[in-house]
Amino acid sequence: MGGTESKPSKEDENNIGVGGGRFTEDKEYRLYRLVDTNSNGGELLPWMRYALNTGDYSLIDGYLDSKLKEFMYNGGKGKLESVAELVKLRNKERNAMLGTFSRKKGKGKSGPNILDDFNQEGNQGDLKKGRMGENIVGACLMQGSALHNKLAIKILSAYPKLINDIFISEEYYGLSHLHQAIVNEDPYMTNYLLQHGADVNQRCYGAFFCANDQKSGRTDSLEHEYVDLPERTNYMGRMYFGEYPLAFAACTNQLDCYRLLRAKRADPNQKDTNGNTVLHMTVIHENLEMLKLAYDTGAKLQVMNKQSLTPLTLAAKIAKKKMFEQILQLESTVVWNYGEASSIAYPLAKLDTINQETGHLNEDSALFLAAYGETKEHLEMLDGLLENLLQAKWDAFAKKSWTKSLICFVIYFIFLSMAFMFRPFSLTTSVVMGDAIYILPGSIQPIIDPKFVNFTLVPEGTTWPNRTYYWPDSGGYVYQEKRCHLTNYFNYGWQGYVRLASEAVVIFCVIFQVIVECLEIRAIGYKRWWQVLVSLKAIL
Repeated sequence: MGGTESKPSKEDENNIGVGGGRFTEDKEYRLYRLVDTNSNGGELLPWMRYALNTGDYSLIDGYLDSKLKEFMYNGGKGKLESVAELVKLRNKERNAMLGTFSRKKGKGKSGPNILDDFNQEGNQGDLKKGRMGENIVGACLMQGSALHNKLAIKILSAYPKLINDIFISEEYYGLSHLHQAIVNEDPYMTNYLLQHGADVNQRCYGAFFCANDQKSGRTDSLEHEYVDLPERTNYMGRMYFGEYPLAFAACTNQLDCYRLLRAKRADPNQKDTNGNTVLHMTVIHENLEMLKLAYDTGAKLQVMNKQSLTPLTLAAKIAKKKMFEQILQLESTVVWNYGEASSIAYPLAKLDTINQETGHLNEDSALFLAAYGETKEHLEMLDGLLENLLQAKWDAFAKKSWTKSLICFVIYFIFLSMAFMFRPFSLTTSVVMGDAIYILPGSIQPIIDPKFVNFTLVPEGTTWPNRTYYWPDSGGYVYQEKRCHLTNYFNYGWQGYVRLASEAVVIFCVIFQVIVECLEIRAIGYKRWWQVLVSLKAIL
């Protein structure tokens, strides 16, 4: 690859900062003496301005040939670098920022740091660029002014190997000049780069262009150039652009750049590390017009990402209602039209909660994702087609199922009440009180077990006029014999038989409900079952 070199001091090489931050002052990077990324300064700009004003390019050509060649590999002929070496350099910077790093080595396992056997001191002379890993063309495009663009084109004409050079840093790794031109919203520069061989499949893996919740979980492997990312993500991040130049154009809503890339056969169905295609990215960034253009130029709505989400179900998951409705319209089929009336058919494969092939619950369906969403935006999605689908499911079977459940609950509650109300309350009180309830003269408080109310103890045999009250021992044998009186159903008349039947029905209902819940857990999983219970707080 045709990179440029800019060498800071050895002490500064260990002070690697984050992404757009500075590793050291710009003056430590020789590259910025030629083109300064923070101003319109640099040795090349006055010569380029002079050439544009006078039409004499001999001075700038001579300067590029003499001075710029010092920054090039093999005098501008370029250099092929192995993927492993590039990954090591990227990993070195991440280690400096995060302190620790483990190489991913199989599912769920981590191996040692990939730099343990890497001679970093011996590699210091390679791939030294700017503070963000950019070459001199990248430095020009970071400014993006007309003068800088002219200078970039002039440099590319002199050193064409630079056209596919990339940023080498943790934050911006893989960012090419084509990516930069698209982000700069510059169709002219985009077209120039494409006409001169820019790679439309170059991927940008930098942390700066990563989803926010995946930045802390980035890991490397020497077997491949891309960064391993956690699979579960919400895809939120203003600069998450989908790695490919075509996805960059879609995310930034650059229609002209998108058409130029498609003319060069850039594939809209290529997947980034998360498995997202151009259509997924338009949903994430809510670019409605770009969604239509991508679909019209060959993007497929059936492609699923690593979370098994199509663009339609992704829109339901992240509650992008406008995008959801537009994709539904694209997937629909008009059956007939008659005046202002029409009949439209929608495919239910990714809409309904029931898998059409297995009959099991489809947790990745649009209706499921919208119904179990946690934001008010998810609630707003439950109208239109989804509302009609819910109504149809209610009329078809949910209403009958709910009615059966209600009837069963009413029956259970009636028998539970009967089992409670037909207990021998007077006998229970008598057992607790030791076969008697006493009320002292002039008092309205019964003398009962001290567990319930306060009472006054009096000596046994205490007399009042014309009457003697005896206080039996509540801990005697009579209490012990009658304490299990509720297990006797046949000495209390018809109430005992009613209580026996009611308790039997209640026990049967409880066992039946436990079996039903176990089958439900088996069908939908414990987590989803618990989520249903939590969402219906009235049940708890």
